[in-house]
Amino acid sequence: MRQVCFGIDIGGTTIKLGLVSQEGDLLEKREFPTQRELSAAFDDIAANMRQVLDSFPDAMCIGAGVGVPGPVLNQSLVRGCVNLGWGDTDVAQELSRRMGMPVKVENDANLATLGELWQGGGKGCRNLVMFTVGTGIGGGVICDGRIVSGASGGGGEVGHLPMSFRPDWPCSCGKYGCLEVTASATGIIRAAREFSPFKEMAEVTAKDVYDAAAAGDENARRVVDEAGAALGTAAAILGCVVNPEMVLLGGGVSAAGRALLDPVEAAFKKNVFPPCGNVRFALAQLGNNAGIFGGAALFFTQSA
Repeated sequence: MRQVCFGIDIGGTTIKLGLVSQEGDLLEKREFPTQRELSAAFDDIAANMRQVLDSFPDAMCIGAGVGVPGPVLNQSLVRGCVNLGWGDTDVAQELSRRMGMPVKVENDANLATLGELWQGGGKGCRNLVMFTVGTGIGGGVICDGRIVSGASGGGGEVGHLPMSFRPDWPCSCGKYGCLEVTASATGIIRAAREFSPFKEMAEVTAKDVYDAAAAGDENARRVVDEAGAALGTAAAILGCVVNPEMVLLGGGVSAAGRALLDPVEAAFKKNVFPPCGNVRFALAQLGNNAGIFGGAALFFTQSA
């Protein structure tokens, strides 16, 4: 009987649910709105899981791996999710009670990193760092094939590394000068608005800034180079601690491709401890499915 596993990514507005085979095939995927009321959200997830399983009567489901936007203890207890309006919630218990199967829970960005390790841009690696560069910066750290969650579930919060690039800019976490205030799309746009033509534009996107830099705008080039330098320096700091084989860049800003990768890699090489410098840089490959594959990988690749 073919073994399968659910991967579930719970976001603030949408839940992505997929059934994945042990071989890494995505057999079915669903997306549906996140119910704001806690019990209703889990009832909705369970109902969709049952409907999917009805389509695969010959498969043996060994569990469900769930990603949530918050710190997680013991692959079960979520210590509050601001985006969902949740307080402390035992997600594994809630879903396991409804489905009668094992459930493991991790932070969503950590789970996406694990998914990339298993079936994405980091396939074949055992040690990996990922930066997901979008409105903010998330990511994760994998050491010897396992997620680094830390003592209180806050491991892998790469976007909140304290940096020296914009030390007076406040971060949503309450600190100042975090990596994401400089290198996220939000930070890139804020920096670009210090210059024309961006200060006169009603709306600016990070793509606008990268396009202007590619067209020769020196101010735009300065902004994207600063963002790349911040990311590369952060990668060098992490490189000295965990010595990864690969650094992946994902998220919306990664659509810039080499325009993002090149300054990141240059800053990394400039700042990393030389024995830790043999690192490959690449773009993430799984997009919005990374968390689904990461959830399945909790069961298919992670020992107890």
